[in-house]
Amino acid sequence: MSKDKEANNQKEEDLTKESSDSDDLNNLTYEELLEQVEKQKEETLRAVAELENFRKRSTNEITNALKYANSELLLSIIPLITSLEKSIENSEDSKKIDKEGILLILDSFEKTLENFNIVPINPSGQEFDPEKHEAVSTVNNPGEKDNFVTNTLERGWTLNERVVKPALVVVNKK
Repeated sequence: MSKDKEANNQKEEDLTKESSDSDDLNNLTYEELLEQVEKQKEETLRAVAELENFRKRSTNEITNALKYANSELLLSIIPLITSLEKSIENSEDSKKIDKEGILLILDSFEKTLENFNIVPINPSGQEFDPEKHEAVSTVNNPGEKDNFVTNTLERGWTLNERVVKPALVVVNKK
């Protein structure tokens, strides 16, 4: 029964508060009422704007989460691709058949990744870009341009144009 009494007391308090609010409004002048209306309009507009901003932020966060959800998978696959590339580089001519098979697998793998907007960074001959490249060492080749990639040790990778793994490169410095 005490819960019923509490509920009734709460209802009575709410009614008393509403009647006192309406009494306060009855005692205001026309100008004061207009000010109150303007204040309420402004608060409502701010609340609507806040809600709209929250909705936009949430939509962007969800979109980005879905767009870059494959990052972890890509980071797990990259070492496999790198190992395949290294095995091709280190294979001899006598194992030409094995090398061709590995190349076919690697090519198929890369095409599959490209279908998911996972694209390799091939920086050889390009200007060094710290956003996409990680300089492992530098060389001084007078015949080549300064601050250009002379050798790619490992390709980098992007997912939806965001760098997931930078390319490991050797840069020409004068």
